[in-house]
Amino acid sequence: MQFYKNIPALQQPISAVLANPAYFKDIPENWHVVVADINNSTGAVSGGKHADVNLIAAGCLIVALNISKAQQVEIPYFFGGDGGTVLVPDFLLEKVLAGLQAHKQNSLKNFSLDLRIGSVPVKEIYNAGYEMKLAKVEMTAGFLKPILIGNGLKYSEKRVKQNEVDGPGIEKKEMNLQSPDELNLQGMECRWDEVRPPSKAAEVVCLLIEATDPNRQMAVYRDVLNTLEEIYGNANEHHPITIKMLRLKNSVQKIQKEMLARYSKTKPFFMLKRLVENFIGAFYFRYDLTVNKMSGHQYLSQLIAQSEILTIDGRINAIISGTKENRIRFIKYLTEQEQSGILVFGHHVSPSSIMTCYVEDMKNKHTHFVDGSDGGYTAASRELKPKLQS
Repeated sequence: MQFYKNIPALQQPISAVLANPAYFKDIPENWHVVVADINNSTGAVSGGKHADVNLIAAGCLIVALNISKAQQVEIPYFFGGDGGTVLVPDFLLEKVLAGLQAHKQNSLKNFSLDLRIGSVPVKEIYNAGYEMKLAKVEMTAGFLKPILIGNGLKYSEKRVKQNEVDGPGIEKKEMNLQSPDELNLQGMECRWDEVRPPSKAAEVVCLLIEATDPNRQMAVYRDVLNTLEEIYGNANEHHPITIKMLRLKNSVQKIQKEMLARYSKTKPFFMLKRLVENFIGAFYFRYDLTVNKMSGHQYLSQLIAQSEILTIDGRINAIISGTKENRIRFIKYLTEQEQSGILVFGHHVSPSSIMTCYVEDMKNKHTHFVDGSDGGYTAASRELKPKLQS
């Protein structure tokens, strides 16, 4: 039950973790891969619904995390821009699928976005000849990131997308959207305006990179991350979010969307509360005020450090910022690797970043799901998919 919790949290750079296979543990056979993603996210993004896609995709993970938290179980999760994937023990499976089904119904009702949901047993993944191994890195105090190597998640996503696997009876179960046990998005926040790159010379680049040989993922991804740092600098230097560019957006429409995602109905007191909080928050962050021993800039620094801008789930999903010259150099390197048959990639340049946040505790327990403001991951996948098919 506590498989993920018991994996040692490594305080090393991810590239160093990828150099040591001993850090990676087999996932127990009685766990399950749960996949949730938005049907036709490309069409939704093209229709200008990129912010809604980010909100609903982050919600998939928040639903699962709230359920696992209530059961005092830690689970690994992976954000994909238009959805998310979690690994859960057997006894949590039906609860998580039920929560996601409630989120699916609410997303369709209030956002006209349809979620595809399914699960695959880890045992089945292994029996089909696929592999998955997991390590855990402590990026900052209390902010843990799972690193998954292998092709098991890719197999699971394919199975779910083909509608070959469904949760046991979940699709047929009638959900009560007012039940907090089934639609629990506590901690979801949608307060920030689109975040411009750190400078006028910078741009935001969304990347999807996949090794062609699953057995060589560790070496390939280590080389990719090392080259990225050689060209763009360290994580602080190529982070797309900076304090000076963060702005709260005190928009009734934005708060209303958060409210509908969380509660599936209008709650006037929630609207008023959020407007007041955002008004006060603007002063808190602008003047670096201190509340409960936490200054505004301390929180913003944590927000940046605890943003999901790099995910390794069998492939690299990354959002970075730098100059056009940086991008040209890095894409040249990736193209050379691709022509050598080592990897395939997709990329997209976005004008800014967007975030949906999961705030359990403002002091140190908050996570921020980042994507390109025009559906960067979804756009990057349009370049990647034909390469994978060929």
